Amino acid sequence: MKRNPDQHTLGHLHCPACERAIALQAEELSPLMTFPEAFDIWIGQRVIENAGIWSNARYISERSERDLRQYARAASKFFGLLPLSEIHAGHLREYQRARALCDASCGAWEKRAGANLIRKEIQTVIRVMRAAGAWTQRHEEAFEPLATVNNDVPHAMTPEEQHRWLHVASSREAWRVIYWWSLLALQTTAATNEMRALRFGDIFISQGILQVRNEGAKNKFRIRTVPLQTPEVIWALEGLMERARQMGASGPHHYLFPIHVTGDRYDPLRPMTAWGLRKPWDAMRSATNLDWLTPYDLRHTAITRMAEAGVPIQVIMSFAGHISPRMQQHYTTISMQAKRRWAAAAWAGSEMPYAPGAGWSAYTPHAEPQHPGPQSEHPGWPLPYAVGCR
Repeated sequence: MKRNPDQHTLGHLHCPACERAIALQAEELSPLMTFPEAFDIWIGQRVIENAGIWSNARYISERSERDLRQYARAASKFFGLLPLSEIHAGHLREYQRARALCDASCGAWEKRAGANLIRKEIQTVIRVMRAAGAWTQRHEEAFEPLATVNNDVPHAMTPEEQHRWLHVASSREAWRVIYWWSLLALQTTAATNEMRALRFGDIFISQGILQVRNEGAKNKFRIRTVPLQTPEVIWALEGLMERARQMGASGPHHYLFPIHVTGDRYDPLRPMTAWGLRKPWDAMRSATNLDWLTPYDLRHTAITRMAEAGVPIQVIMSFAGHISPRMQQHYTTISMQAKRRWAAAAWAGSEMPYAPGAGWSAYTPHAEPQHPGPQSEHPGWPLPYAVGCR
């Protein structure tokens, strides 16, 4: 009788599952391996195979594993055929150049990468080389990594652009998932990875809260509980949950955005990739003439609306989680400008000037738009005129 390699035996005597685990742990990395071969062994020793059963027992977080696999895929397009022992500082330097310029002769990358992403990809290669004993003092002395780049303050939509984006998204059924995603991100400040990592068990509609847990959070300071304040964000969440149920999600450990496997099959135990909404998102960007807008920009748009409404920076940070000192200064400046407008209205005898974020927390299902636009094909869908655009 053939033994199941995943099945434990009584007392673990001649246990095929344990033998396989021991063999995996004992499998040694060799400098003669190629980077993809060595990476598979290296990452395999840092994860627990769960055979489709949800568990939070891990050596590294799911996000770390996803990121490392992504870095390895990019690096494998350059180092795929090279034994680790033959990779030298010149190869690493050329990788940095080719990856930054998206040199097709060196790899099959879809687009250029920034300095910080290249640093992470190279660091993954170096970690595997170190584990295999292929990283030497000569490498250490000869290799020069790219300088870290302090990213500029990200884009945020103006109130008019936000109105246009949400109004167009509400006009077609094909874009409804983008509409729901946008409403949720704009009223929770959730970042892209935080959205993708949401599970049914993170959503408490009856209590009006949503939890951002460790899996999707960028760091421990971004783990937080966010209030669900308006009927429209509840409506968006209910729509997304029903969509996930149609894809097979049901339990608390199932993802709100399941990954698309093939055809009409989805796996609710795995989250959607970063490119899961790329096609409708690109169509929306074209329709709204907002070609620069990324899903992550919705977080900065949401925080900007709060700052424009004069929300204290301490409240914003509690709501949005960790903000870098540079971003804190940026939003503090916006918040101070809003306070000055209110002060001018109160003490200078002037009328209250236009405050872009004044309607951030309001919800008026039947409000008339201030800017003409296409009417929704779905009368039951709330239109987003009160989401920071009044």
